[in-house]
Amino acid sequence: MQAFDSLNRNIQEYIYDKGWPALTRIQSASIKQIANTDHNLILSAPTASGKTEAAFIPALNSVEEWKTGLKVLYISPLKALINDQFQRISELCHYLDVPITRWHGEASQAQKKKVVKQPKGILLITPESIEGMLVNRPGEAQHLFKGVEWIIIDELHSFLGTQRGIHLQSLMQRINQFMQNPRFIAMSATLSKTDFGYAKAFFGSKRETDILVDREKNDLFVTIDYTSGETGPFISRESLASIYQYSKNETMLIFPNSRNKVEEITHKLEKMAKEENAPIRYFAHHSSIDKVLREEVEFFAKNNEEDLFTITCTSTLELGIDIGSVDSVVQYNAPPSTSSLSQRLGRSGRRTHQSILHIVEDDPWEMLQTYSALDLLERKEIDAMETIETPYNALAHQVMAILFQKISVPLAQLMRMNQIFPVWKEISDTDLATLIDYMVEKEFIEIMDEEAIVGIEGERLLRFRDFYALFLTTSDFSVHYQHERIGSLPFTPDIQIESKILLAGRVWVVRDIDIKAKRILVDKTKEGKAPKFVSGEGFVSNEVRVNMEQLLKNETYLTLNNEKITEDFELLKSKLVYDEGNYWYEDEQANRGIVTFKGTRFNIALLLLIKSVAAEGETYQLHDKHSLITGPNIKKVMEELNKNEHSLDTVAAYLEKNEKAIEELTTHQKFMQLVPKSLKIKWILTNFFTMRT
Repeated sequence: MQAFDSLNRNIQEYIYDKGWPALTRIQSASIKQIANTDHNLILSAPTASGKTEAAFIPALNSVEEWKTGLKVLYISPLKALINDQFQRISELCHYLDVPITRWHGEASQAQKKKVVKQPKGILLITPESIEGMLVNRPGEAQHLFKGVEWIIIDELHSFLGTQRGIHLQSLMQRINQFMQNPRFIAMSATLSKTDFGYAKAFFGSKRETDILVDREKNDLFVTIDYTSGETGPFISRESLASIYQYSKNETMLIFPNSRNKVEEITHKLEKMAKEENAPIRYFAHHSSIDKVLREEVEFFAKNNEEDLFTITCTSTLELGIDIGSVDSVVQYNAPPSTSSLSQRLGRSGRRTHQSILHIVEDDPWEMLQTYSALDLLERKEIDAMETIETPYNALAHQVMAILFQKISVPLAQLMRMNQIFPVWKEISDTDLATLIDYMVEKEFIEIMDEEAIVGIEGERLLRFRDFYALFLTTSDFSVHYQHERIGSLPFTPDIQIESKILLAGRVWVVRDIDIKAKRILVDKTKEGKAPKFVSGEGFVSNEVRVNMEQLLKNETYLTLNNEKITEDFELLKSKLVYDEGNYWYEDEQANRGIVTFKGTRFNIALLLLIKSVAAEGETYQLHDKHSLITGPNIKKVMEELNKNEHSLDTVAAYLEKNEKAIEELTTHQKFMQLVPKSLKIKWILTNFFTMRT
């Protein structure tokens, strides 16, 4: 039986009226799999393969009675994606006479009240909104979710191996207590074979989980513009000129990895276009630009049919927000992983079925890393997910959330959370007891008659709006021009009255700073520089770094037929001395170091190990961009490490004496203030010295 023939007549009518020539491969396979089994399903397919319909159509088709409650819960990592999907499936819902409701901060309050009062149809929501509902309106949450038959998770890869993903797992297991064994469907554009087991276990469901993989991708056309010799903090003139030439003929996304570079490139391209009177629109898109301005950019790109435009962006546009058809992608500065590069490439070629990648680099290490990621991608080798083990901070947050939700919980029940919820099963009874004892000691929790309630310090946590999220948010100063909010900036020393800054691709002069209100008032001006955004560029994957070594060793780069790349890679190799299994490097200032060709996580672990055995007063540093660790006696220390077995007890003892090191390694893990020092050290040892295979 054909997949189409098994569908509800109203869904068939929708497909016919939309003029689809046929169901895509992933859609047909998904419809059959859902109809013939009672399993959960993960759909792994490239962007623009019809994953959304492959998830929603079989789920909606299987619902027999829509009048008895909410039936489908769709969970997205982004509000913008919720708005996208709302528009995308609203017409299908109209054919089925099924209501669909958005639930996030900007959604209609009237629609929210309506669905709570009379749960029905489909609800689109973020994890943080689920948490807010459970904490503040637990009765409504139980009433709303109890009839759910399907939970659809979008962009699964963005949750895997992250604090936010652990939070979502906990939330699903908490609301699952209200439900009758719902089925799950998840969508992912990039999923490595090595992550299949981890992905299947993500739902914490008793049902079996199947994975459908569609590996068909657009043809890939690659260009390389490489120059070097003009090193520095700014993009080289040659690289900028190459990007500008492409922007004169193609609609593009540029991914330069940092907000500083986004602002610099956008401003300089716009300036070049004005000098030539070229009719090209240039936009900046990153998390510090106001949401309204970002949405305006997305709307323009999606609805534009004639104008040339270029959007310079960070990972904010890696996920599946529909921005229409983009001709090409520019990669400037190396992507941290193959999966990241794959996500970015998936944004182009929807119209032509040919993805165009312009590699523009002016640094040999960046060029080698980009080349490595592309090489792996072309061999269909997606890097494995680096997971978070023993997430004590996430567990502590969920302990507080459950106490807020239930007012009080028997202490004995709290001590069994690792047995009640599968997401915490790897945390031992001893560690759980240590965590809760510390939270009691620090007055986050109070114990009364063997019942746990929220303590004085715990009450303060809920006063902050970001309690509901496990991802970090910054408390930057907001930037305003007249009555328009432009975005936000970290308040660094170079932000002064009369300072000139770049934000949202435009130049501003600072006219006033309100410290108390955390507000910067600006006017338009002509020249400025990108502000110093405080952010990292992400951990580089181990697979990409290992492949970098192989590409150099095998001289695969010769096939590129690029004299400048060959020359610079040969020079790079000449500066590395291979001795006793290690690569050594020494610069003009006699700084000696070891080049590991390993991922960021490995490098941090090795640096810790080096520091733990180094002599008092010796300074060792990680320069992760070059996979390089330097220090005064690096060779001697590495010889000592190779000769003698050093257990993790040595590193633990070093951390015990160095509070600053603990803080640096846990600073990006939210709610670590709820975790005792002993468990912070254990978290560091587990996450940096244990690699999942």
